[in-house]
Amino acid sequence: MTNLKYFLIAFLIFSSISNISGQSKITKKADAAHNTGEYFKAVEQYEKIFEKLSEKEDKAYVSFMLGESYRKMMNAKDAKKWYSRAVRYKYVNPLATLYYADALKVSQQYVEAKIQYQDYAKLVPDDERGKAGIESCEMALDWINNPAGYVVEPEADINSVFDDFCPSFGQSKSEVYFTSDREGANGKDASNITGKSFSDIFLVQKDRKGAWSVPVPIPGKVNTSASEGAAVLIHEGAIMYYSSCKQVEGANMGCKIYKSKQTPEGWSEGELIEIIGDSSVSISHPAISEDELTLYFVSDSIPGYKTIGGKDIWYVQRPSVNAKWGKPVNAGKQINTKGDEKFPFISKSNILYFSSDGHPGLGGLDIFKAEQENGIWKVSNMKPPINSSENDFGITMYDETENGYFTSSRGKSIDIYEFRKPPLIFIVKGTVVNSSTEEPLPEAKVTLTQQNGKQMDVLSASDGSFIFNIDADIDFYVVAEKEKFLRRRINESTKGLKVSKTFILKLDLGPMKDVFELPNIEYDVADSTLRPESMVSLDKLVDLLSVNSNITIELSSNTDFRGSDDYNYKLSKGRANSVVKYLISKGIKADRLTPVGNGEKNPKVVDAHIAAKYDFLKYGDILSEEFITKLDTDEKKEICHQLNRRTEFRVLRDDYGMNTIKFGGGQ
Repeated sequence: MTNLKYFLIAFLIFSSISNISGQSKITKKADAAHNTGEYFKAVEQYEKIFEKLSEKEDKAYVSFMLGESYRKMMNAKDAKKWYSRAVRYKYVNPLATLYYADALKVSQQYVEAKIQYQDYAKLVPDDERGKAGIESCEMALDWINNPAGYVVEPEADINSVFDDFCPSFGQSKSEVYFTSDREGANGKDASNITGKSFSDIFLVQKDRKGAWSVPVPIPGKVNTSASEGAAVLIHEGAIMYYSSCKQVEGANMGCKIYKSKQTPEGWSEGELIEIIGDSSVSISHPAISEDELTLYFVSDSIPGYKTIGGKDIWYVQRPSVNAKWGKPVNAGKQINTKGDEKFPFISKSNILYFSSDGHPGLGGLDIFKAEQENGIWKVSNMKPPINSSENDFGITMYDETENGYFTSSRGKSIDIYEFRKPPLIFIVKGTVVNSSTEEPLPEAKVTLTQQNGKQMDVLSASDGSFIFNIDADIDFYVVAEKEKFLRRRINESTKGLKVSKTFILKLDLGPMKDVFELPNIEYDVADSTLRPESMVSLDKLVDLLSVNSNITIELSSNTDFRGSDDYNYKLSKGRANSVVKYLISKGIKADRLTPVGNGEKNPKVVDAHIAAKYDFLKYGDILSEEFITKLDTDEKKEICHQLNRRTEFRVLRDDYGMNTIKFGGGQ
């Protein structure tokens, strides 16, 4: 049987259930218990009835009602069992399919759940819960694999084998109020809703060494023989708003919200908050703004007001602390869905946190964060590890830091969990190497520049390595330089990153005396027009020329030997000019660029990289016409033709604007 307590679910009663097969005499008492919210009592009766049934239609109805009872007790495991039977018996109410999918999702059976959501979407295409369920199943695995940057741990010194939930800070971070049905609670009667004892509000305090005291019931007159809980405290623990739910046999008394004040004798007797005049209306889960002018709460039905789903979040406001509360206002469709929205919490900056099984989530209740922009709520799932496939709810924060407590059923019972967001740490680790030999380059100057102007530089170690610490939410770039080598720059960013990260960089510096091939430079056949795919490589050359603003280069285009010498020369010259025109269009000055057309006169010399890639070529081979024609297959010949068709550059000078030094020749 589920561990959830009376006040948590006393208000979970639907105003009515459309039992299409109709009530019968044999289920009349069980139906009555269910309809008054006595789900534990209803389960006992339905299960006895089910054993005696023979008709498929009757079994379908009782299976569905058992699923409903367990669902409202937030017992997804048993709900799944009975909804599965209802679907198998082809129960006529399509909600059996929807709730079966929900229960499968709690079990992390996302593939199976998606199938059921798709079936429900076909049965009831206008209900967004089918679409939201499909979306949930598609997003869940991605969320699980890419969790938010929180650390979540159970508060072992607070939790017990009983249910402990809905924490709230008191005078400081070292004082926590929470709800529990553990021994010591005033309520001794067993709930007809859960079969468990009623709950009370408890207090636990942390000493200077960080150890929690033994939890004790709060002193004063708040705890009674009814079920109290879901307390929220404001003004450094001076004022408490809380729920109290009473039970009367055969009737649903629902829950009400009360206010209590801290006194020298303990907490004062609760003052009923008059929100709705109708005493039969159940309201619960208070969330109060720090100025006490806005009160959020949860209800499934308010006479004269339209609800959006099962349980909705509402609010009332008043102009001053001593004024009466205004009329209730539904929080709206951006917050509320056709599912259940519960356990609101308002931060000191008026960010609304709440739990929902109607918005896309991992399963059961998920915790959501809602911020208002221009009167519009923007709702986001808080994702794992705060959310799980089980029920996650009752979040609280002491201040505006992303640290606090929440409640989850992911363990063996309902427990309180601490969550904290450790500071993000970003590190850049890298190596500087010679691009021709791949050997490390020691004592290269490496400079990291951040968007905010902050700059750091180090010399690479004997193995070419370097390391930096960098700031969060910022763009940055790293430049490596060494005499007689081309500088290299890599751009990166920590913007938008929610978890710590180590950037691993390799800065390969090309020796200035080398000739560098530009990879993936493509032209139309027998034409000098650059193809779009060439731009990526050329943009890298633009960056290299920008970082090495002191150099001028020669750009040469080469063809294979097929075609006449004159044709190949003109074609290569045109292609080299096309590259130069592109670089000029990107802001590189024309007097830094010298185009050369080599035609077929400079066949490729096989380097170590090419030799490693093609086993029929060895280091130092010259891919001349004579060499290629002797190859034994057309495939090998075509590879060599492709290697010969290339665009290269070499450094002519490194003192652009200063004294002239030529590279190449004997250097």
